[in-house]
Amino acid sequence: PNLCFILGILQRSGTNHLYRLLREHPDCSGPGPIWEDYLVHHSDLLRDYTNRLYTRWNPRWEIDRIIGPPETLLHCLGDGLSQFLQLQMTRNTVTQPSSIQGVSEESKPRILLSKTPSVKGAGDLFSFFPNDYLIIIIRDGRAVVESGVRLFGWNYESAMRNWAVSAQAILELKAQYKDSNKKLLILKFEELIKDERAELLKVFDFLGLDAEVFDFEHANSLGVAGSSDTNKQGSGVHWKVTEKRKAFNPLERFSSWDRKKHNRFNWIAGRYMNEFGYDLDEVGSNRYLYALTNRLFDSIWIAKRSIWIAKRGCSHIVRRMVNSMRQFRLTRRSL
Repeated sequence: PNLCFILGILQRSGTNHLYRLLREHPDCSGPGPIWEDYLVHHSDLLRDYTNRLYTRWNPRWEIDRIIGPPETLLHCLGDGLSQFLQLQMTRNTVTQPSSIQGVSEESKPRILLSKTPSVKGAGDLFSFFPNDYLIIIIRDGRAVVESGVRLFGWNYESAMRNWAVSAQAILELKAQYKDSNKKLLILKFEELIKDERAELLKVFDFLGLDAEVFDFEHANSLGVAGSSDTNKQGSGVHWKVTEKRKAFNPLERFSSWDRKKHNRFNWIAGRYMNEFGYDLDEVGSNRYLYALTNRLFDSIWIAKRSIWIAKRGCSHIVRRMVNSMRQFRLTRRSL
């Protein structure tokens, strides 16, 4: 099967929800046990490895002409990664959704789903998987931040900045492949929640799947898994499927935000929200005070970040010194 990569702008953006819906299609498979594979998250290491190899080889061998440029090796590495993921379809014993049980050898799934709640490394995805599918799901940054704070204890400032960095990466990726034939689709979590059927039809058309064989009623009845509401209700963080309550509304996560939070978020990520078509709350009429206050917060953030990096660097140096001393002592004993 072809791979379909489902990447989220950040954790809490709806990758799990879309993944569970697509698994219900008889031509899709997401068997596990690698539920979040981060396959492209660390792809920069493989690109660096490839570049180092090509630099190491003798130019007189004419590798680029005879075998191919570095992209050729990246494609081969991607084939190996694809085969590794497909081992899940033959070796796992996880129970499949009812819609794909009893699938015959002649009608094996055409799409193998891969899910990662991050877009880090997404720019290199088509270098490894030039013929596969990429779906990026975005979500209102304020909802992502608030959900992450509730469920994982994120820091508001860090979460806002991380969302903005990921948003910029998505926009760059969109521009990079705007006029190409690469299979890239960007979805909004809010649209999926508001009109699930329409968004799924869009996805099925993108993947070349038959929508007639999909049970939309059954998909709509799926419970909730991993919602920050479960933690709010005092049941702790878990991924067990629970019944969707009447009060369940993931689109109002940040309804309790005060002006201060909106002010800070707009300063950090407002331009990306506008690019994605989200409306922002007004932050007041005094633009001078707004800019001055946020620049002050920026300076505080930079100072804290610099201290943290310095401490981390010192810790790393100390660890290396300790390890060196241990190695020295072991060497003396062996002598």
